Amino acid sequence: MTNEMPGCPICNDSLSVRLAYGRKSGKPFVMLICARDGRHFRGFINHRPYVNQILEYLETHDKLELGR
Repeated sequence: MTNEMPGCPICNDSLSVRLAYGRKSGKPFVMLICARDGRHFRGFINHRPYVNQILEYLETHDKLELGR
């Protein structure tokens, strides 16, 4: 098994990874979206332990970048 992320199933362009929040719940999730056209593909990762791990990584990374 490879660690490469597959491209968009419609156009084969790369997928963007974004952090997003639920409209009603406000809970964070990871969104995969076609970089060329967001109507082609959108996928959501809601697995709470994984999303929390991503948030912790981003928080730590941000602190390192800003020199906090």
